[in-house]
Amino acid sequence: MKSQYIQQAQKILVLSDRIDPRVYSDVCKERFHDVDFIVSCGDLPEYYLDFVVSNLNVPLFFVHGNHDPSGSKQSLAGGVNLDEKVVYFQGLLLAGLEGSVWYNGGIHQYSQRAMYFKYLKMVPCLKWKKLKYGRSIDILVTHAPPAGLHEGDDLPHKGFYAFTLINKKYAPHYHFHGHTHLYDHKQSRRDSLCETTVINAYGFQVVEIGETT
Repeated sequence: MKSQYIQQAQKILVLSDRIDPRVYSDVCKERFHDVDFIVSCGDLPEYYLDFVVSNLNVPLFFVHGNHDPSGSKQSLAGGVNLDEKVVYFQGLLLAGLEGSVWYNGGIHQYSQRAMYFKYLKMVPCLKWKKLKYGRSIDILVTHAPPAGLHEGDDLPHKGFYAFTLINKKYAPHYHFHGHTHLYDHKQSRRDSLCETTVINAYGFQVVEIGETT
């Protein structure tokens, strides 16, 4: 069952896939002055992330996307790479898995089986966090969506079954992802998967969390 308590109210700027002019602007600092930290779900150039971090002066957490040009880097814009990690930050447990479904052998592409084994590498840490904090994950950060939700019709934009499993087994409050582009305002950005709110962060989203989450 999902833990109902989060220590303090926080505001998160979640970015993915597209350089948004509302973020990459002279009023970035004014518009997002009350953001506590930034999450990137991938496929964004480092200069963009560096611009946002420099303006807001808050921590960045990220995973790489399948088109990420700086895929070999362990850090982007001074941020923390969440891939295969579970990080405790300001009362929140953030876990991440990078990449998309394998389709042409490019960097950060994985078969369903390979992604499942990436998840298995995280299991010891997830168990330890459960013992220490009473829960394993508060926010799951990925590039691709979970299987069965926010997927595209083509192979490159299919979701991972491992992500669906994580949401069902560990019930994080949120799952942030990108990868699936949104071209119509009628397309849903936020949906529920069991007890988890899954958010497609294409472009950007501001997510507010607190004790009543």
